[in-house]
Amino acid sequence: MAQASHLPEQHGLAAHVEKYEEKAAHRLEEELHVESGAIASKLDRKKWAHFAWVEWSNIDPIPQEEQKLKHPFSIGLIWVSANLNVLAFSTGMLAPEFGFGFRYASYTILGFLVAWGVFPAFFSLFGHKLGIRQMVHTRYSFGYFGACIVSILNAVTGIGYMILNAILAGETLQAVSPHGSMSATVGIVIVTVLALIVSFFGIRVLNMIDMAFWLPVLICFAIMAGETKSGAEGLHVFNNEPTPSARSVLAMGCLTAGYYATYAAFASDVSLYYDRRQSSSLLFICVMVALVFSAPPIMMLGAAFATSAQSIPAWETQIEANPSPGPLINYILSSHLGSFGKFLTVLIALSAVSNIMTTFYSMGLSVQTALPFLTFLPRFVIPILATAIVLPLAIVGQNSFYSALTNFVSIIAYWAALFIGVVLADFFVIRRARFSSYDVTMWNDWRRLPPGIAGIVSALLPLGLVIPFMDQVWYTGPLGEIVGDLGFEIGLGLSFLFYCLLRPLERWVFGR
Repeated sequence: MAQASHLPEQHGLAAHVEKYEEKAAHRLEEELHVESGAIASKLDRKKWAHFAWVEWSNIDPIPQEEQKLKHPFSIGLIWVSANLNVLAFSTGMLAPEFGFGFRYASYTILGFLVAWGVFPAFFSLFGHKLGIRQMVHTRYSFGYFGACIVSILNAVTGIGYMILNAILAGETLQAVSPHGSMSATVGIVIVTVLALIVSFFGIRVLNMIDMAFWLPVLICFAIMAGETKSGAEGLHVFNNEPTPSARSVLAMGCLTAGYYATYAAFASDVSLYYDRRQSSSLLFICVMVALVFSAPPIMMLGAAFATSAQSIPAWETQIEANPSPGPLINYILSSHLGSFGKFLTVLIALSAVSNIMTTFYSMGLSVQTALPFLTFLPRFVIPILATAIVLPLAIVGQNSFYSALTNFVSIIAYWAALFIGVVLADFFVIRRARFSSYDVTMWNDWRRLPPGIAGIVSALLPLGLVIPFMDQVWYTGPLGEIVGDLGFEIGLGLSFLFYCLLRPLERWVFGR
């Protein structure tokens, strides 16, 4: 009985403790809510949208009212600035390695780049008409999860190109310094950091910079060509120029495909803010003209110097000392124009900044599409992480990675072909070339998007023929050894065909 008399007291104590715990839990919940609200306030994009012109957007679709760009010419100038640079010159200098003289190299470069330029010019229309990023648009053919794979490949491609650009720019800056006193490492850091800073501000600031960025670079290359003049000691064409083999032509075609066709993977990121009520045809023409009159002439100029150097010992010595074009550019300009020539060489080296900063911009979008859990971060945070990858690889690999990365430009063409084939088949055949067939509201809902099985399988099946037709330094397939590298063309055609067959079946099975 004595023990029983304490039960009401214990019961009251338990109730008091339970009530206290409820209040504590409620207080903790309120504190967490306030704290999360504070964090959300700090990450509010609208609050920071105009801070120092930094672009805070990520992969969300752009509503029509934000597409305020009325003229597509500035978009074309972005492409001009991105391609009129030291990388294009260096790519053209590979012509003798493929067995080309200047005349045939020019025909081949122009022909292939015009053909491959059609893809990024057309893909620019998706951003303009739909207001979605290029890798997000990929979800409508490869599915939500399949697009993650494509986005990773695109990010890797961007890193490779940024490393290559950084190495070329760094070695060119080193060539300008007195007796090479400034290391290429310092030049790599300077160029990469400059590009990173500009990429923070987004596509609007890129538009402003690229409106004028290309002009001084073009003037520098024009002065360089003019100072060397023509003749036996300048730019010249050999009378007995050898005719390249079909295998050499196809190898050059694959190299140029890696240079231009891969732009299709982020073309709409550049045209996203072009008013969708404006002319799509004019946008296509502007981008196409920009691609034709940017990289091809500079590649041809690089081919002209490389082929002419075969009979000019002083030039040949500069090329043999370093495979990058920096020493040759500096030798020609400084020997003719002294300090002013060195200044022009610096401008040519800095031409790589435009290509790197545009790639930085697109890389943030690709990574967020590949890793959707990072979409709470602003786009400009991702390039900082990319810099942590690009800088050490470029610095460590500036001596040994150059030839490997040159080969890399060729092999990335294969995945680009598979990607382009699937997306084109989805648009032209499955959707009957109707932009209205895209439901933009389901861009982030994997349950409503296509499963992506047709897209992934259509990209994998052609590898059975692509690999035998490869013709690279590190691997030559049995068919590629006979006829040359047709991997890009076969991958493009077969992925297009397979998707046309598999997508209707996928839609019949899954209903979406």
